[in-house]
Amino acid sequence: MQADSLVAEIKKTGAKRVMIQVPAGLKIKLAEIIASLKENGIVALASVSPSYGACDLADEEAKQHRCELLVHIGHSKFYRDFTTAVPILYFPWTVELKLGNIDFSSIDEGRIGLLSTIQHVDALPELKAMLEKEGKEAVIGGQILGCWLANADKISDGVDAFLYLGSGKFHPLGLKNKKTYILNVEKMSIENADRTEIEKRRYANIYNAKDAKTFAILTTTKKGQFELLAKAEEIRKRLEENDRNAFILIMHEINDDALAGVRADAFVNTACPRIVEDHFSKPILNPDDLREVLGQI
Repeated sequence: MQADSLVAEIKKTGAKRVMIQVPAGLKIKLAEIIASLKENGIVALASVSPSYGACDLADEEAKQHRCELLVHIGHSKFYRDFTTAVPILYFPWTVELKLGNIDFSSIDEGRIGLLSTIQHVDALPELKAMLEKEGKEAVIGGQILGCWLANADKISDGVDAFLYLGSGKFHPLGLKNKKTYILNVEKMSIENADRTEIEKRRYANIYNAKDAKTFAILTTTKKGQFELLAKAEEIRKRLEENDRNAFILIMHEINDDALAGVRADAFVNTACPRIVEDHFSKPILNPDDLREVLGQI
């Protein structure tokens, strides 16, 4: 059982008081996890605030509640190093899949790159074998994150399309340069990952921001996302050199509600690159798109 493995990993650290952090999909397991830890002499508290990945840790909350360890469940260690208030134990909580019979007929391409999250990456060899029986050439790329696609990039030149194994569209919609399919593990069917609406919104934001006079530069207190895309002060200087007003905002959750009332014509995001795909009432840009707004491309 995953809970037994988790208990064993925590015991190795020697921690007796821990904070558990889980993504929304694993909250159903919290009571089981806490009970298992209690049986083994470990006091467990749980953070149920939204967590969007290993970039979004509740380490400060763990320290505040006198925990010796933060147990971050559902993600592997983030690709970017940063200092934490308490030690972190990353526990992926993998899910065993039974792929069964899959209809691959909607996939026209011949060379397919296979990608997934940490939960399902162990099923990629089986998926590869299934595609090869269908006459496809399949290449395993491995794990991707919503903001980290290096395992897709490394196989991109050798494939015609990607097939993402998982649920939801957040991760596969980060893939921009190839046709992308999703093998939905809840329905066991093939779907398209269509970026059309995302790209329309992106170009609309660029167009609408070109007349903006005042920009708010958004930074987050989340350690893994802090100035992930660019340094806020450098963006402020660049904007001012181009005769725009600019100021820096510090916030934990970057969303439209939190920005209500801020007198700015447009926003520049320095945190998670996928934030700009959410709904905002004013144009929001990642730093790369700001160059186009300023005519620097």
